[in-house]
Amino acid sequence: MAKRETSVRQTEIDLASDAPLYEQVRDRLSQMVLGRELSDSTPLATEPNLMELFGVSRGTLRRAIEELVRDGLLSAEQGRGTFVVQEERVRRVVWQRLSEVARPDSRFDLDLNQYVPDFAGSNLAHKRVMKRTEWRSADVVFCAPDNSIEQLRLAALESGKKILVPTYGLRRGFILLDGTKIQKTDHALAATLDGMERFGRRLGPGDLRQVGTIDLVVTGATAVTTDGRHIGGGQRYLALEWMMMKQLGVLSSDALVFAVVHDCQVVDEMVEAEPDCLLDLICTNTDEIDVWEPRDSAPTKLRRIK
Repeated sequence: MAKRETSVRQTEIDLASDAPLYEQVRDRLSQMVLGRELSDSTPLATEPNLMELFGVSRGTLRRAIEELVRDGLLSAEQGRGTFVVQEERVRRVVWQRLSEVARPDSRFDLDLNQYVPDFAGSNLAHKRVMKRTEWRSADVVFCAPDNSIEQLRLAALESGKKILVPTYGLRRGFILLDGTKIQKTDHALAATLDGMERFGRRLGPGDLRQVGTIDLVVTGATAVTTDGRHIGGGQRYLALEWMMMKQLGVLSSDALVFAVVHDCQVVDEMVEAEPDCLLDLICTNTDEIDVWEPRDSAPTKLRRIK
């Protein structure tokens, strides 16, 4: 087996492999990008430098980069260079970490780009949410359709709250469930994504005013940053749902946003990522992070626009 040796093992290309050269370059380049510090927003090296690094032609290199651009990890800007898409890199790095503690889904198993999983120790994060005054005083709670907060949806119903839950991909709008109108024996099923439509009322975007005022937003996430950025799976459903609620005036002016995540999903670096929304509180299996309280290790906070 002949290998083209370089000073960085990640750039080794196996000339005897059946895999096309561009696929090998694509995979090595992806590894290099994911191995960077998350705060590193510098562009990739120039084409000549990368050609020399991998020992391949310009055409092979460009095909590899084009694949990563189509895949969403890189962005090519004419005249400026090739850049890493920060949100996508954060997702992929966190998915690698999260796979160790995630609980499989009945439909998607551990295909984490399809859903937000429950995780080991999520009950401890839930307790941190439920002890908050904002949770106890809320009458109507927006709950994301994330596996990681199913038990919070159940707790809300058991305490007589109303919860508004988007259907998967917003394909069937929203479901409004009222804990006072559902039999206690049915609360557990009603809190699940498969069962909630049996016990709730389906609403289209134009019907959201029927919900009343939403006092609190609770969500899972693919990743969160300590400066309050919520990074979802890439479909930006939460951003769309947030915009709808704001435009229709159903969000309380002082409604807070709580995120429930595992420690491994918290990014404590300055990341130039576009958030789906901004968070007020992050509850993990071991910690409670108030985004608006000063922390020596935290990046500068983002300005919250209500």
